Amino acid sequence: MSLNHLICMPKEKKYQKRKISANRQILADYNAVASSMPMVYGLIEVDITDSLAKIEEIREKENYKVSMTAFTAKCLGITCQVNRPLNTFRKGRKLIVFDDVDVSVIIEIVTETGKKVPYNYVIRNADKKSVRTITEEIRSYQDKKIEEREQLARGQTKYTSLYTLIPGFIRRWVIRRIITNPYRLKKLAGTVGLTSMGMFIKGKGGWLIPFRDKTLNVSTGGIKNHVIIRDGKVEERKLLCTAFMVNHDIIDGAPGARFIAHVSELMGQTTYLDDLDKI
Repeated sequence: MSLNHLICMPKEKKYQKRKISANRQILADYNAVASSMPMVYGLIEVDITDSLAKIEEIREKENYKVSMTAFTAKCLGITCQVNRPLNTFRKGRKLIVFDDVDVSVIIEIVTETGKKVPYNYVIRNADKKSVRTITEEIRSYQDKKIEEREQLARGQTKYTSLYTLIPGFIRRWVIRRIITNPYRLKKLAGTVGLTSMGMFIKGKGGWLIPFRDKTLNVSTGGIKNHVIIRDGKVEERKLLCTAFMVNHDIIDGAPGARFIAHVSELMGQTTYLDDLDKI
């Protein structure tokens, strides 16, 4: 076979070219801007043995499935209300401390074409709602049908297709204006971020590093079994791999550690599960 033949030989096509959707482009630009925020990380194992047992008890006795995401959002809401710096944002030389703790959660919903997509839903005033109310709120939204372009557009779907036509530096400038404006960010994505992936990796441990667009970002990963010795007896406990990411420009190490200890303790208790309507 001649060299000329090798050069001119058509290559076998073993790939496909697909156009990046406007939603994916928005998310990529958002990630690029958010990645510049100065964050510190904490990887924690939260003992949720008692909480899980209570949730299972409620399911068996009342035939009611409590959302673990709703329970976690409630715990974050209560703890952030006590630890106000975690619900604070910087705007220039000032700090904006919000009274409302709005927790954004990622839920999976089905589009009108039957495709499952992640959707960022904001639970407003999570600290002032019961676990039952938050659970019902999440469930009701999961049952909705949306167009795929509504995943990020939030009612501005007619402009979504035009987004990719704008030069990249302008797109990222606009997104930076949103992220660095506490009022716009709160309206769009809440004040606290929560990502729950444990339902997709059941029976395995492992951490998920959360998205980094807020002062406090939390993600719950897998639940792993852990054996301890208590009062001379072997006892199995359920540990939830939880990652915390906080903005170091606003939160110092010691306050951040105290917050993590507080929310971990609350998640391990059944205070808001003994009475699902407790606020």
